[in-house]
Parts: sequence; structure tokens; C-alpha cells
Amino acid sequence: MEKYFICLANSYKHGGRCIAGVEVVPQSNGRLDIVRHDDGRPRWIRPVSMSANGEIPNHLAESFKIFSLVKLSDVEPCPDKAHSEDVHCSRMEICPFELSLNTDFLDQLIDTRHQAIFYYRGKAIPATIIDRLDYSLMLIYPEHACAYCDEERENSKYRMKFTYYGTNYDFPITDPVFLEQFKKSPDNYSDLNSVYLVLSLGLEFEGFHFKLVATVVIPENRVCSSEEPILLEEPHWFDAIDQEMMQLIEAKKDIEQRLNELRLKTKEHMEFHGEEQVKSQHFTVSYTPSKTVMQFDSKSFRQENTDLYSKYCHPKQKEASIIVRQNRLEQP
Repeated sequence: MEKYFICLANSYKHGGRCIAGVEVVPQSNGRLDIVRHDDGRPRWIRPVSMSANGEIPNHLAESFKIFSLVKLSDVEPCPDKAHSEDVHCSRMEICPFELSLNTDFLDQLIDTRHQAIFYYRGKAIPATIIDRLDYSLMLIYPEHACAYCDEERENSKYRMKFTYYGTNYDFPITDPVFLEQFKKSPDNYSDLNSVYLVLSLGLEFEGFHFKLVATVVIPENRVCSSEEPILLEEPHWFDAIDQEMMQLIEAKKDIEQRLNELRLKTKEHMEFHGEEQVKSQHFTVSYTPSKTVMQFDSKSFRQENTDLYSKYCHPKQKEASIIVRQNRLEQP
């Protein structure tokens, strides 16, 4: 099986390189069709070697540039937990195709589905919950970014601070091309208002999977001339509430999932031990075996018994209120 992808990452990985990109299908008219998941996210591919860490040797990886069109031969998927993008292949080669680093194309590759980066908002994911994730690569356009060097760190001292959906992040940078430029002129990258970041989830290290900035992409057509006026849109009063609400909803989803897992585990233990009730200082849990119950369908009753329903329904004054619904994100 052959597959093609636009290379968006060629970063450091355990003495070698991690090469990855978004899968595309070349058309006869020269167009590239982006392959997407059912939820609209671009589908990523990460070719890995047979070594323990899957790194691509440096001498094989050095010719692959960002935005190269890469062809893989004899592709065999080999997903590993959150690293669902991993594949084995017999050959990687660059195809003759020119793409420019412009925003029109990059905007089509952004992950608009995930507002929290790799499930949690922290710097790493505990290995004990890595199975909850089904992706480990994404392209984002942050609200603001800043590259810096933390001299107090012995390792991973070159880092990127950025803001995404109102949350501040701070990850190590593993992009060799950007790091070379940054070391020469660090002041040029201390205030990045127009930048795309490829984010990756690393392999397990001391019980955690750390989040990384695999590629820093500064588009060619997003450089403002000093003579051009910069128009700033005044923020709406709801913007801050919107961001805080999204953060709380994401946190609520995580807590609800963990509570449901604990409820299921408790039910399984009570069934195994044959206990109908357990008590602790904080909780009393009662077990009810499965049974058939009768459920009243008020909607059907109203439709079939209009007169009876209206007879027992009375007007009631209600206080002013609002309804908050989470909007579904539009897919590109």
C-alpha cells in the first residue's frame, strides 16, 4: 500500500529523527486532497523504524524538509496507544512538488477539534491514562508564542511559551531547524504573534508522556510591513467568559469520565463480593440488580391525550433565565 503525506515535522528523537505529516491524496490535476478523520481532523502519519524507540536514522531523515511531499511504500499501520499515527514502511522518498509556507494551506491543516492539548492542560500525560488518547500529533495556531532559553535546566532548556484557547503552555522545542535559527538570534523569536506549531506527544519517560513543540512554522505571507497599520479588534465582554467556560467544561468532562470509571469499578466489586451495600466515612453505596421497570413517556401521553393533559396543566410564572449550549465547531 502506498501513502503520501506533507512533511510537517522532522524533529529530534532519541538520537535520530521523528518524521511526520498530514496524509494527502495527489490528484491528476496536481491538487492535493487532505485525508481527514470522521470528525474533520486531518489524518497524520508518522513512519517509524523497527528500533526500540522508532526513530528514523539521521542520515535517512536529513533530506526531508518541511512541506516536502513524501511517498511511503508498503505501508503497514502499527499504532501504539496514543501514537495511533505510527506506520512501518519499506521506503520513504520525496516527490517533486512545490508548496509554499502560506496561511491558506496551513489553515486547512489545523486541528479545530481539540481545545485542550492532548487531553490535559499540563506538560505531560501520566502513562496510566495514556489509553484515553487516540492521537499524538496536531497543528495549532496559538494566540501568542515566545521562544526562550531556560539556563537553569540541564536538559530541554530551549522552550516555547504560548497561549491556546486562553490556557498558557510551556513545552520543550525539538525542531532542529528552528533551534539553529533561534540560537543565532534569540531576540527575533521572543514575541511570535504569527506562528504555527506542530505539537507532539513523546514516548514514555519515567511514567509520563511529555508534550513537545516538534515544528515551528512562520508563514511567508503573515509578515506585517512596518508601514501597514495594525488593526486591533476590541474584545467583546463575553470573550473572557467564553474561555473560562470552555476550560471548566473540559475539566468537567475529565472528572465525569473518571467518576464513571470509579462507579463501574465499584459495581463490579460489589457484584463479585455479593455485597448489597458498602459504607465509609464519606459514602454509602447501595447495589441494585438489573430489573425491568415501566417508564412514563410524557411526550407521547401529551400527543395522544391532549384534553386530559391540558386539564391538569396549569400556567406557572418562571423567573428570567438563560440557556447555555456548547456549539459544535465547524470543520474546514
